[in-house]
Amino acid sequence: MLGKLTKNTFKANMSSVSNVYLAMGIIGIIMLGLMVIDWTKWGDTGIGLGLVIKIIASVALCLTAAVGIIMTLTGIIGEYNRNMFGAEGHLTMALPVRSSTLLLSKWLAGSFWVVLSYLVLCVCAFGSFIYVVKHSVNIVQGNDMYYSVYELVIEMVEQLCYSAGIATPSVAVLLSLASIYAFDGAVRLIVLVLLIFFAITISHCRPFHKIGKFGKILYFFGGFLAVNVFSSMITKFIKIYIIISETNYTFTLSSAEVAAAWDLGFGAYAITNLYCTAIAAVFVFLVTTVLIDRHVNVS
Repeated sequence: MLGKLTKNTFKANMSSVSNVYLAMGIIGIIMLGLMVIDWTKWGDTGIGLGLVIKIIASVALCLTAAVGIIMTLTGIIGEYNRNMFGAEGHLTMALPVRSSTLLLSKWLAGSFWVVLSYLVLCVCAFGSFIYVVKHSVNIVQGNDMYYSVYELVIEMVEQLCYSAGIATPSVAVLLSLASIYAFDGAVRLIVLVLLIFFAITISHCRPFHKIGKFGKILYFFGGFLAVNVFSSMITKFIKIYIIISETNYTFTLSSAEVAAAWDLGFGAYAITNLYCTAIAAVFVFLVTTVLIDRHVNVS
């Protein structure tokens, strides 16, 4: 039953966000066109107006992807509110399924679209950075020479590491760190979707519905604050790190080992906060399920 519910919710969300992705696609194509045009054919040196246009187009492309996340969230919120507590609420609540299954299906489908938008943003940001960097550095040494993207990025990383007093990690370690932080962002977005569903649900419960629309915002930030306070409190007592080398990952509780790892050119990531956030999300899910079961007030 979970599969059928998730599939139906997925389709419903698709209809809500399809226009968003269409608009993003059109704007994205225009911005990409401005980025790849060879402005030297129009009398530009490639370092003047042409580069400015490329930078503006790159920023606009990233902003479009960022707005896409917001609009995707807006579409999912509207679909959840309508399907659970609006015109379709009585029919939804009458389905012969557990509230946990119903909520999970909507969480899975909604999270898919939000994470997809997030990945589009990551690709646009990284791709734009690489493209602009590649076309912005022009050094003349007898003949025209261009830094490769690899050399320029490594030089930037080396400068940052030197400022921080640590050894420069290898490319493999940097890629591993980037993938871990990208995963961190995706998980936090998934938790964000659940907190939004929690806020909408509790705002339709009899003891809490009197505040009105402002209540949804209040309950969301209340839940968000509670999750982060819980995670921060646990993190103060215990910190679990992942040490990232070129060949493997190692878990440790020692800050000294983490410092030594950075000195050796390895990377490190503190996983405690993310782990506690996931645990808090499970609790929020259970609370939302109970609210749907017992106290919800369908319009």
